[in-house]
Amino acid sequence: MVQKEKRDASELFYAFFSLIKPRPIKTPKESASIIDQWQSHVLPHGSIEELAQNLWHVTGIFPAAVVPREMVLYKLPDSTLLIHSAIALNQQAMAQLESLGTPRIMIVPNRIHRFDASLYKQRYPELLVVCPAAAKEYVEEVVPVNGIAEEILPKYGIICHQPLGLRPQELAYELPLPTGKALVFTDILFNLTESYLQQYPPNNRWILRWLGASGYFGITALGKRFFMTDKNAYRHWLEALADNIQDLQVICVAHGEPITVDCSERLREAAARLL
Repeated sequence: MVQKEKRDASELFYAFFSLIKPRPIKTPKESASIIDQWQSHVLPHGSIEELAQNLWHVTGIFPAAVVPREMVLYKLPDSTLLIHSAIALNQQAMAQLESLGTPRIMIVPNRIHRFDASLYKQRYPELLVVCPAAAKEYVEEVVPVNGIAEEILPKYGIICHQPLGLRPQELAYELPLPTGKALVFTDILFNLTESYLQQYPPNNRWILRWLGASGYFGITALGKRFFMTDKNAYRHWLEALADNIQDLQVICVAHGEPITVDCSERLREAAARLL
């Protein structure tokens, strides 16, 4: 059972970030067009970049002082797309996204990363919306959920890893690639390198000091304070991922530069920071 103090602290953390909410989407009778609604959500972002065969990412700049965010695109075995932590892109980038495959599944990874989720569902009515069981009631505040990630995604060859030593909130997703594996995290690991922050600078650097997140790959100081319930269990979980996932080629996080070199060793380094 999660300690009451940790649970209450986590709720305060989530309450703060939940203040950042999607702009209300009007019904078709009240709005000019779906295109106008979409455009109202488009914020500055980078281009769609390939990380490996069947895997891409996009970096978006969030408003106010929040750090940059990442969307991951993954081609499923049937050549449709899985979208993790959706970001509304400009018209040209959305055309490129659709050229990669028809959007089929959208993972809303936790109760924070849901800003553009309802917009994607409106644009793609057949999109299957999934989320971790722990996040379902919060995700459904903004978009109907079709299924639980732990139940739906294994049917597509995706392994859902439940983090140990942390308050239940999100999962790590192991994606099969033609030549190896990828791991997709959300907020339990950051990788805000200096080169990444120079390319995609947050509007205010104070947020990095507050998060305790800049310059390394690992859980943030804020994450330790609000999410962590057992440091050793979390450290051993990261080490187990590094030891047991063969041919790990890519690590993606929701905030920071993707890792494409020495991925298993980088996981061990993140674990070692907890010693």
